[in-house]
Amino acid sequence: MICRIYRLIDAKRIEMKQREIKCSNDSVLVKPSYMAICAADQRYYLGKRKKEIMREKLPMALIHEATGTVLHDYGGQLENGKKVVLVPLEAAEGKEKANYRTNSKFASSGNDGFMRDMFAIPRNRVIPVKNDSVVYVFSEILSVALNAISVFESTRRTNPNTFGVWGDGSMGFVMCLALRCKYPDAKIYSFGKTVRKSRKFSFVTKTIYIDNVPPDLVFDHAFECVGDAGSEIAIRQILKLISPQGTISLLGVNEDAVLVNTRKILEKGLIIIGNSRSDEADFHEAVKLIQENELCKKYLRILISEIIEVKTEDDIYRAFDQDVLNDFKTVIKWAL
Repeated sequence: MICRIYRLIDAKRIEMKQREIKCSNDSVLVKPSYMAICAADQRYYLGKRKKEIMREKLPMALIHEATGTVLHDYGGQLENGKKVVLVPLEAAEGKEKANYRTNSKFASSGNDGFMRDMFAIPRNRVIPVKNDSVVYVFSEILSVALNAISVFESTRRTNPNTFGVWGDGSMGFVMCLALRCKYPDAKIYSFGKTVRKSRKFSFVTKTIYIDNVPPDLVFDHAFECVGDAGSEIAIRQILKLISPQGTISLLGVNEDAVLVNTRKILEKGLIIIGNSRSDEADFHEAVKLIQENELCKKYLRILISEIIEVKTEDDIYRAFDQDVLNDFKTVIKWAL
């Protein structure tokens, strides 16, 4: 069986290739339904990764946030037409959590992502869902937030009564939403700099602009979801405002090193946690939360800045170029 795969070969250059699909009794043949463009995909598409990394990773199909439709389950467990969430992590054997095992593989990060007309995927990397709701495409980004909360819960030394979340983009939005769902009585402060984005965070206790922080504000724990150069400013503010023995969870991705005031960390006895990606268990929790929590489902829809139907290769370029202009998530309805 032959499939078409759309691989990034250089900045803003996507090429279609035909590839043979290899299937086994453990395989499910899937056609993508919805995809969401991630900031990581954009860094590759725009050529913003370092040249040596681009040479190492490309050519590569992008997209790791996706849902699909089952075309055929070779083991006979899933019926044709079943809607599924796709898990981008191919977990290797090891003692560490799967997303931190050095030999695990991740779609659209050195391994081909889901930008294909169809593909075979192991059954343990598809999660059936009840309907074709577009919000399931956000299972991956929600799973990352839930993973961070899980690690935070196993590490914290003080009560989770108040949180500060830095970042008014998609990750910051989902982090705030996950915290609201997990800690409904907690105070959650969202820190951002863009008025039109911050207005979308209506479920938090208060939105605060980073250049107008109340002088008496303190909180127990923080989640940094800014990334790049802005994370240095965010961490500096967090260290100033966080209570002693609090926990700082870092989710923002940086290409270059940032300065951190270690004296403040020592003075306050803080815990710093690094968070990256998620594994199968986190995906199951994310899907369950979407299916069972109406608040979660309602506000995830706000993440959709635009839905672009992709019928031609030119539409792929249009989706990525438009995504740069959108505040939150650009969703692709895959029709190639």
